[in-house]
Amino acid sequence: MERLTDLTVTQFTDILASDAPAPGGGSVAALFGACGASLAVMTANLTIGKKKYADHWKNAEAAKTVGEPLIGQFLKAIDDDTLAFNKLFQAMHLPKDTDEQKAARRAAIEETTKEAANMPFHTLSLCERTVSVLEQLAGRVNPNCASDFGVGAAALLTAARGAWLNVNINLQGLSDEAFVRDLFDRAKAIYDDVTARTEALYHAVDEQCRPVCNQIEG
Repeated sequence: MERLTDLTVTQFTDILASDAPAPGGGSVAALFGACGASLAVMTANLTIGKKKYADHWKNAEAAKTVGEPLIGQFLKAIDDDTLAFNKLFQAMHLPKDTDEQKAARRAAIEETTKEAANMPFHTLSLCERTVSVLEQLAGRVNPNCASDFGVGAAALLTAARGAWLNVNINLQGLSDEAFVRDLFDRAKAIYDDVTARTEALYHAVDEQCRPVCNQIEG
């Protein structure tokens, strides 16, 4: 099977827009996460080596070191999310002619649904790690790329929101109440944390990027 990350942008969006059940929102959430992490690293690279921002080089290098591996992990999650859904889809199509087959099918659906819920939770966890990189860079990067930094925060916020929705929709299909409560609580804590932090970063850049004009309000 060809990896989604090996497709061109056009090929990926063509599949996404088709009637294929996957890739879907979970893979897109991971893609947005990769874009957010990439923009964080970009702003570090646009700071490192510029004499005017020499005081920030060390910090930018440190943030880049943490941020670069996160890009690859988000990219892997694009395919992993779709693979998890495909396993669930296959489980749903298992035979159910006998009581034994029905029981086996129910067990397979339960197990693959847990995998499908864990995958966007992993994406959400990556978002939490990435927002720390953005915070480390905030106010300490080349100001000419402030809008890029803000788009990185916005992309990460979208990734977190998308992953959160995909955790929840998969939890709806489970009968293991202890698993559902545990994953929901952990996901909610990360989601609330990431959204608050990314929104704060975005709004700070929004203020920074606005034109200086007394006539502009709001």
